[in-house]
Amino acid sequence: MPDTDQHVTESGVVDETCHHGGCHCGAVRYEVRGNIEDVDLCHCHLCAKLHGHVSAYANVDKDELHLRNESGLRWYRLSEKTDRGFCKECGSALFWRAVRSRRIAITPGTLDGPSGLKTKSQIFCAFKGDYYPLDPAIPAFDHDGE
Repeated sequence: MPDTDQHVTESGVVDETCHHGGCHCGAVRYEVRGNIEDVDLCHCHLCAKLHGHVSAYANVDKDELHLRNESGLRWYRLSEKTDRGFCKECGSALFWRAVRSRRIAITPGTLDGPSGLKTKSQIFCAFKGDYYPLDPAIPAFDHDGE
């Protein structure tokens, strides 16, 4: 069962989907008031460098992500196209965003409690590390899956 509760929107509608999360130390806390897409695992070299292993991301609409404490949040401009959000205090990886996109990805391991999410794909499998196998039960793509 996902860790969710009710949230009353500005228009007075009760939204049953409100997920809470944050970094390890609490210097970044957030909630998602809406749907979180299922998870993509990324095996690219860049994610391995940033996360120390495979990364996991789940997309949400930017308007549905609300920062409750952002005192520790820092953004790292990875390229002209993407940014990574992390906690400057504890180092937790939290977000990935494409510049000028309506979507933002959260790292699902930062959600509080069970999320109810499933892993939908593995991407950039052509670049995975040599020290682990791919999960044959999850669709795998050599590049971005599109």
